[in-house]
Amino acid sequence: MRGKVYTPAEQPDYVASGDASWYGADFHGRRTANGEIFSANAITGAHPTLPLPSYVRVTNQANGRSVIVRVNDRGPYMPGRIMDLSYRAASMLGYVNNGHTQIRAEYVGPAPLEGDDTRMLMASYNGPADFGGGNTQFAQADNTNSLADIAGNFFGNLFSYADTTPQEQDAAIGTAHAAVTAMATRAGALDEWVQSIDADARSIKLGLGIFADQGNAIALSERFALLGAVDEEAVTVNGRAATRLTLTHLKPGVSRIDVLDLARELGLNDLKLD
Repeated sequence: MRGKVYTPAEQPDYVASGDASWYGADFHGRRTANGEIFSANAITGAHPTLPLPSYVRVTNQANGRSVIVRVNDRGPYMPGRIMDLSYRAASMLGYVNNGHTQIRAEYVGPAPLEGDDTRMLMASYNGPADFGGGNTQFAQADNTNSLADIAGNFFGNLFSYADTTPQEQDAAIGTAHAAVTAMATRAGALDEWVQSIDADARSIKLGLGIFADQGNAIALSERFALLGAVDEEAVTVNGRAATRLTLTHLKPGVSRIDVLDLARELGLNDLKLD
C-alpha cells in the first residue's frame, strides 16, 4: 500500500501491540477480503497479513478487556495501527467512543470456513457483563454459557450463509443493518470516529464494471474489498441477469492512488477517479 508490501503468511507465534481502530455501518453488508459478508454486529476484525479466516485474541490495554475475534478482512493501512475491529468487537472492548485504542493481539489459530462461531467468540470474552458498549447492554448472566446463549440469540446465524437461500441472506443482512443503523444514530457515538478518519475524503464512487458471470463479479469484489466497500447491484443487460460493482468507500489509510494501482494490476486501465 503506497510502496509498502503486505505479504499474507502463517504466523503461529504472532503477538503484537499497537493501535486498533474500528469500522461499522459504511461497510455493513459488503464483502470482506475473503468473501464473507461483513456485519458491524459480528465479532470480527481485519489484519494486514494473518491468514483468512483465523482467530486472534485482542486485549484492550487501557482496561484489560479481551475477546477472540474472527479475522476475515484485510487492513488497516495506517502507520502504527495493527488491526481494525468491527463495531461490536470494539464495543465489547470498550473503545467505541474513543475511535481507537492500544491493543495486544495474539494469534490463536485458523478459523473454519463455514458455520456460526458467534457463541464461541462470546464465550471467549473477558470483562464486565455490560460490555461497556455505549448504550447497548446485555442482561447480567450467572455464568459464561448463559451469556453466550443470550448473545447467540441476539446475533443470529450471521455466518451460516452456506445453508441459507439468497432471500434469507438478504433478510438477515437487512435486520442486522437496521440494528447497526440504530446504534450509529445514537447521540455522539460515532462523531469522534467520523472526524478522526475524515469520512468525506474517503467517500468515492468508482464503477468497476458489469459482470454477467457472478463468479467473476465476486472475485473482483474480493480484490477491491482489500481497499474499501464494494456495492453489488443486480441489473439486467440485454435480458440477462448481471451484477454491477461500485467502489464506494475507502478504508482508513487507503488512498486513491492505491485504487488506481490495483486497477492497473488487474488490467482495468479504463477506470478513472473523479
